[in-house]
Amino acid sequence: MKLHELREFIKLVNQSSIEELEWEKGKTRIVIKKSAPFESVAVHAPVQVGEVEHGYQEAAATAESVNVVAEAEAPKEVTQQVMSLGVGLFYAEVTVGQTVQAGEKVGRCTADALQLSADITTPVSGIITEILVADGQFVDYGKALLVVKTQ
Repeated sequence: MKLHELREFIKLVNQSSIEELEWEKGKTRIVIKKSAPFESVAVHAPVQVGEVEHGYQEAAATAESVNVVAEAEAPKEVTQQVMSLGVGLFYAEVTVGQTVQAGEKVGRCTADALQLSADITTPVSGIITEILVADGQFVDYGKALLVVKTQ
């Protein structure tokens, strides 16, 4: 195994939610474990009860006025995020404004050091409205990759 491949393994574990990675190929075996997370203590400043109640009343009044305006506007657009099902570098194979069908391939997630790749497909038909991850960016399980406006 080459040093750059080992660095890729460490990078994958470091940038993901994986706590431990065990990999074996032939006589080579690698085990990488994360250390326990550092705990920090937050100190909260006291807040006056009157300030909190006043803030809630303002927020409620604002929310009511926003809801009235939203109901009078056009029907809401329904969007759905396409999530990563793997760990690795993401490469989009669609562009913003492109129409896609349910089950269509919209990208690929690769982990070169592990020699793994997975196709990313959209669960719904619609139009790609936003690509949330740049090509070649590391993604973890469950990370939102794209936004699709359903039709």
